[in-house]
Amino acid sequence: MNNYHFTVVVRDARSDLSVLEDKFFEAGCDDALVCSYNDTIYLEFDREAENAEQAIHSALDNIRSLGFHDLIVEEQGYSTLAVMAERAGMTRQALSLYAQNKRGDGNFPRPMYGLASRSAMYFWPEVATWLFNQGKLHKNHYEVARTAMS
Repeated sequence: MNNYHFTVVVRDARSDLSVLEDKFFEAGCDDALVCSYNDTIYLEFDREAENAEQAIHSALDNIRSLGFHDLIVEEQGYSTLAVMAERAGMTRQALSLYAQNKRGDGNFPRPMYGLASRSAMYFWPEVATWLFNQGKLHKNHYEVARTAMS
């Protein structure tokens, strides 16, 4: 068994956090920390499973059993370099040097720029794949990113 860390945002959860903690626990999410930020509920999982796909899908099934359906696996989308550096366990400066092609093989994934904010956003599954191929990301983090992408 492997341990996989991932975050599921439950966009349609609207309730007291203490009430939800018990419900999620009883539904099988006893391996997740239930959190709230700006009235958005999310669960930080550390789930043991044979593979990342099994870990993620079983967590989503547990949450859906409570009637929630607007779910987002955070590792499937776009993020800033700062967020991705934290996921990868490295400094933002180190990841920035890779993004500027000052380190690594020079083929760091290209960013997408937010039109309103003009801030660079990168697709985490692409960056995770690149970091894994460079030997800079643990296999379990890579598997979560690849599973979330498919």
